[in-house]
Amino acid sequence: MMRFKYEKQIVNLPECPPEKYRGEQLPAFRFVFANITHKDNFLPVLLKNPRRRLSGNAKCQGYGLSFFDSLENAQTRYLKLRKNHRNIHKGIGTHIANGMIEENDGVVSEIDERGHFTLHEFEQIDLKSKFSLTMKVYDGTN
Repeated sequence: MMRFKYEKQIVNLPECPPEKYRGEQLPAFRFVFANITHKDNFLPVLLKNPRRRLSGNAKCQGYGLSFFDSLENAQTRYLKLRKNHRNIHKGIGTHIANGMIEENDGVVSEIDERGHFTLHEFEQIDLKSKFSLTMKVYDGTN
């Protein structure tokens, strides 16, 4: 059995990740900073901001990585986030990167109606080398 990258953080959370999460191969799109090696690009939200208040399944997801199944769904979500959070670019980045999630990278949730899914990475996985910048979604004015 593969161990999860953030095993210590999730071991005491009930059913985390949920049993229905599966290893899959699928294209993935993620919000990132312009420098693909930026330390926060592939860091779960609860490690970037440990004081963030999440509970239940949301806390479990907070130790996973958020992705989208298409560039269009990622763009749509980014623009929606920008409407409600003018400084969101400071926390999640200014670009969208894409890559391929492989079965041995971890386990993923089902894709929701917004095209979003969560990946819980296995130990030793480094996604930085598998992703490249696709487009800039925030240029400082939009």
